[in-house]
Amino acid sequence: MQNAELRMQNFLKFFRLAHRLVVINFVCFVAFLPVIAWFYLLLNSYLHAAVGISGGMVDILPGLGYFAGVLLRLPIPAFYFLLAVSAVLFGPLLLGLHAVAGRMVLGQHVWLSEFFAEARRNLRQGAALGLILVVAGQLMLWNVFGGLTSDGAWIGFLIVVSRWVSVGLFLMAGISLPFVCQVAVTMEQPLWIVVKNGVILARVRLLRGGFVLLTIAGYWWVTTVTVPWLSLVALPLVSIAIPALVQAWVCRPVVEKYLVEPRRRMNETV
Repeated sequence: MQNAELRMQNFLKFFRLAHRLVVINFVCFVAFLPVIAWFYLLLNSYLHAAVGISGGMVDILPGLGYFAGVLLRLPIPAFYFLLAVSAVLFGPLLLGLHAVAGRMVLGQHVWLSEFFAEARRNLRQGAALGLILVVAGQLMLWNVFGGLTSDGAWIGFLIVVSRWVSVGLFLMAGISLPFVCQVAVTMEQPLWIVVKNGVILARVRLLRGGFVLLTIAGYWWVTTVTVPWLSLVALPLVSIAIPALVQAWVCRPVVEKYLVEPRRRMNETV
C-alpha cells in the first residue's frame, strides 16, 4: 500500500513538473517566435541568393517554416512591431527559463509564477543580453551565408577566414550561453562580468559544453527535421524547455562549484 502511494506521489510530482515545463515552453515559444522566424527568413533569403531561386521559401525546417509563414501573413508594420517586442523579451524570458531549470536540477520546488518573477527580476540585464544575442546572431548569419564577395585572391581569402571565424564564434557562443545564463540568475553582477565568468566556465568545462550543444542539436534535428509534422507539436510544447533543462543539468553544478560555494564560504568566514 505504501509503495502504491509512493508511486502515485512520484507520478503526480512528475506530472506537475512536466506541466510547468510545457506551459513555460509555450510562453517562450510565443514570445521568441518573431525573432526565430526572422532568423529563419534571413537564412532563407541567403539560400535563395546562393542557389538562384526566386520566390517562395526553401523548406529547411518544415514546422518552423509553417509558423514563419503564418507570421508573414501579418501586415509588415505589425510583424516588425512583434519582432521588436520579441527581441526585448527574449533575454528576460531566457533567463527566467534558465533560473527555474537550474532550481529543478537542484531538486528545489518550482512554482510557475517563479518563471515570470525571475524574468521581471532580470528584465534590464536580460533585455541587454537578448539584444546583444539578436544583433550578434544576425551579423554572424550574414557573414557566414551572405556577406561580402570578391574576385581578388587575398580579399577572397580574408573573407573565407572571417566566415570560419564567425562559425567558431557561433559554436563558442552556443557552448558559453548556458553558463552565462546560469551565472546571470545566480550572481548579481554587471553584465560584462557575467559574460566573462560564463565564458571562463565554458572554457573550463569545454567538453561538457560541447556535449550539451551536440545533444541539443541532435534533439532539435529529431524533433524538427526527421518527422516534419512532429515539429508542429514539439516546437510549442517541448523544444525550448527540455534543452534548457539539459543545459542546467550540466552547467548549474559547475556554477555552484566554482562561483556560488566559494562566495558562500567567504561570507561565512567574514
